[in-house]
Amino acid sequence: MVKDSDKLAQLERIARIKAERELKRFAAFSLHMAQARNHAGAMRTALDQSYRSAAPLSVPEARIANAQAGRSARELRQAEAEVARMLPRFDAARRDAAREFGRAEVLLNLSAARREEERTPRY
Repeated sequence: MVKDSDKLAQLERIARIKAERELKRFAAFSLHMAQARNHAGAMRTALDQSYRSAAPLSVPEARIANAQAGRSARELRQAEAEVARMLPRFDAARRDAAREFGRAEVLLNLSAARREEERTPRY
């Protein structure tokens, strides 16, 4: 005889496997997102440093500094655009992982509650 608590426990195991898969997927995505944000931060710092230079420059040095600042600005814009493109998928992956984890926890609690009900005598 298969009890309801056993069925719920089986569903909980399946949900736990799905939750682990979603959490791993989210962790990988989170790492990629952190790298993209760090890259954007590095580009922002490089651009800031190029503008904070107070040393007097000759015309050729000014041209080089201007070219470097332009390159840093373009790279910063690209890095920020990449982060903005990734953000909706990142939020969706976080939402999916939280939903799957919540589902597994609910099934675990339901299974435990049903097991307790089955243990109590019915007089």
